[in-house]
Amino acid sequence: MSGFAGVVTLDGAPPDTHLLERIAQTLAFRGPDGTHITTKPGAGFCFTFLRTGPAPQCPSQPCSLDGRIWLLGDVRLDGRNDLWNKLEQHGETISSDITDEEVVLRTWRLWGEKGIAELIGDYSFALWDAETRCLRCWRDLMGARPFFHAQAGGWIYFSNTLDAVRCAPQISGALDPHFIGDFLLQGPCQDAAKTAFREISRLPAGHLLRYSRDEMRIVRFISLPNGDPLWLKRQEEYVEQFRELLVQAVADRLPQDSVAIYMSGGLDSTSIAAIASDYARKRAWHSSLRAYCVDCQPLFDDQEGHLAARVAEHLSIPIEIWPQSACLPFAGWDEDKVLTPEPSQEPYLPSYLEQSRCVSQQSRVVLSGYGGDGILTGQSWPYLLYLARGMRLATIGEAFGKYFLEHGRIPPLRGGFRARLHRFRRTDDMAEYPRWFSPEFETEIRLRERWFELMKPDEKTHLWYPDAHATLNGGYWPEILEREDAEWTRVPLESRTPLLDQRLINFLLCVPPVPLCIDKELLRRAMVALLPEEVRLRPKTPLAGDPLALQVRNRRWSPLPLPQPTTAVKFFVDWERLAGILENSSGNSLLRDLRPVLLHHWLKSIEKGRGIQ
Repeated sequence: MSGFAGVVTLDGAPPDTHLLERIAQTLAFRGPDGTHITTKPGAGFCFTFLRTGPAPQCPSQPCSLDGRIWLLGDVRLDGRNDLWNKLEQHGETISSDITDEEVVLRTWRLWGEKGIAELIGDYSFALWDAETRCLRCWRDLMGARPFFHAQAGGWIYFSNTLDAVRCAPQISGALDPHFIGDFLLQGPCQDAAKTAFREISRLPAGHLLRYSRDEMRIVRFISLPNGDPLWLKRQEEYVEQFRELLVQAVADRLPQDSVAIYMSGGLDSTSIAAIASDYARKRAWHSSLRAYCVDCQPLFDDQEGHLAARVAEHLSIPIEIWPQSACLPFAGWDEDKVLTPEPSQEPYLPSYLEQSRCVSQQSRVVLSGYGGDGILTGQSWPYLLYLARGMRLATIGEAFGKYFLEHGRIPPLRGGFRARLHRFRRTDDMAEYPRWFSPEFETEIRLRERWFELMKPDEKTHLWYPDAHATLNGGYWPEILEREDAEWTRVPLESRTPLLDQRLINFLLCVPPVPLCIDKELLRRAMVALLPEEVRLRPKTPLAGDPLALQVRNRRWSPLPLPQPTTAVKFFVDWERLAGILENSSGNSLLRDLRPVLLHHWLKSIEKGRGIQ
C-alpha cells in the first residue's frame, strides 16, 4: 500500500523541509513508483506511490478538486459502480478513469462527513481544509489500513507508518508501559488507541479524528449494525445472494495483472482462489494468480500442502509450497533486518518475512481467506432463544428438526456453556497469570488488576451472532490485519481480505444461522463445481500439530539458554525467574512464556535504530 504522512499546525508556520525529507525516506519502502513532498502554509505532506489496481489511482498526493480541500492517504473503495451512479444522480460528471481519491473528494463535497461514513473499502486518509485549517482523518471499519498520530510543539503528525511519526524530533521515544503490559499478559493490547510508544496514538478502526482551533476529538463514525432478519422463501436464494456478493468482493480486490493468494487446504482461502480464477477466466483477463502454502510435513501429518496442491491443480494455477518443519523458532532473528513497528507475537517471524519477500517479487497484491471463521461457523443457541421468545415454534421444528435428521445431531449451540462451566469450576483465577514479571513493573501499572479486567467478556448485542458481531466491531481484526501491513513485512505488498467485505458481512449478519451458517454450509453450497469435493466438503480441521511444542518435545529446539537480556527488558521481566519457568513450560504456557523473549528482540532492534526512553 502507498505510504503517506503529514505535519500540520494551526498557526500557518512553514513545515520543516528537512523533517519531511527524512519522513519520505522512512516511507520509501512502501512506494517504489514515486515520491512526492508538498508544502503549504501550515502543512507539509509526504507520499510514496504503490500502483496496484484494479481501480485507477492518483499517483501524486495530496490531491484536490478545488485547491482548498486536500486528500492524503491510502484508499481502495468497494462498490465503485454504485458510488459513480450515486454521484451522477447528484449532478457529478464521472469519467471511466476516475480515481478512488477523486470519488472521496466528490463525496465530501456533496455530503460531508455523512457521505464519508457510507464509503466502504480499505482506507485510511486525511482531508485538510487549507482555508479553515481543519484536519479530518478516517480509518475504515475493519482496520485494514493503519493510521497513527501524535501532537507536540503545536504540530500534529500523522501517517500510516508508525516509524514516520517517530521521525519528529519533538516526539519522545518513551515506551507505553500499559501497551507492553497487555502484550506480556495476552499478546494484543486491548486499548485500540494505544501504540507501543507513549506519545503516539493509533486511530481505532471505524473512527474519525477532528483537529481544528475548536477541538481535538476522536469519535466512532461507523460500526456494523445489528441488522434486521432476512427471511427468504428458499435456501437457494440465500446461496445465490451470498455467491453474488462474494464474487463482487473478490472482483473489487482483483488487479488485472499478477496477484498472489495465501492458500491452505481449508475452505476459506481455496474458495477465494476459485472465485478469483473463475472471474478472471470468464473475462479473458491476463491475471496471473499464484498460490502459496505453508506445509509442516514431516513434523506431523499435515494435509494442508497436499489439499492446496489439489485445488491448484483443479484451478490450473501454479502453487509454491513452503516447508515449514525445517524452520526453528527465532532462527535468523537479526535485529538489523527484522524491523517491526511494535513487538511481534510470532516466534517464526523471520520465516514469515522471507515468505512475504518472495511473494512481493511476483505480485503487489496478495489475497487471504481471513474472516471465514466468524459468522459462517454459526451460533445456534442465540437463534434458538430468539425463535422461542417470538413463539416461532414451527420455525424451530423445521430448522432444528431438519438439521437433526440430516446430520444425526443438533446444530452446535455455541452458547458459551463450557466457558461458564470452566469459570465456575476454576478455583484459581490467577493460574495462567505469568509469574516472571519484575516486581517493580508489576506494581507500577497494577498488572494483577489489569489481568482481571482483561478476563471480562465483551459487550454483545446482536440477536443471532453476538460473538461474531462483537469481534467484527472490536479490535480483533485491526490487530490481525496490521501485522499483514507493509511496515511489518518491509516489502511493497498489499494484503486484501474478501471475506471481510462489509457488504458480505452485513448480509451474513441477517441470514438465519440454522442451517446455512453452521459449519460454513452457505460457503460449501456456493462452491459447488468450483472446488474439488474433498476440499469443499472437508470439515473444519484445526492444525494437526503445534510446531513449536513438537520441536521442543523432539529436542530440535529449546528456549534455553536465554539470550543476554537488554537493560530495557529487565525493567519488565525478571529474566532469571523466566529461565527457571521455561524449563517446565509446554503447550500454551510455552508461547505465553516466550513473549518476554519476543519483547527482548524487538527492544534490541529499536535500540539500534532511534532508541527508546
